[in-house]
Amino acid sequence: MEDFRDIATDAHMALQEATQPFHLLIDNRFIVDKTVVNLDSMLKALPILEHTHLRWIVVVLPEAVKETAAVRQIQRHGSIQLKFVDSLTSAFQHLAREDDRIDGVVGMELSWSDWISYAENPIVTGEE
Repeated sequence: MEDFRDIATDAHMALQEATQPFHLLIDNRFIVDKTVVNLDSMLKALPILEHTHLRWIVVVLPEAVKETAAVRQIQRHGSIQLKFVDSLTSAFQHLAREDDRIDGVVGMELSWSDWISYAENPIVTGEE
């Protein structure tokens, strides 16, 4: 719980400096839990996300449920939209289509996919 509070505090401080539209990409590929949280629940848990400049929250679904991404509807709350995708590539492609300021992301997901692997992060995968 303390980690969650620290994350919320850090996020709150960073969001205070946002002066232009921005997007949030959440990479849940290595989360064991199959629960998919809707936009309303996210905003209730982290009300700091109800920021006037936040446009898209894009969530890469956990491996166990990523095949459901295509059937999940885009959720909206004011100017904030939530989209579920099956991969980092899909996340970057979506954001590049939605925001003309995002350019040159074609190879970006390759470097991101190397950040965390199952072998290097057994806590995230539930393995010990």
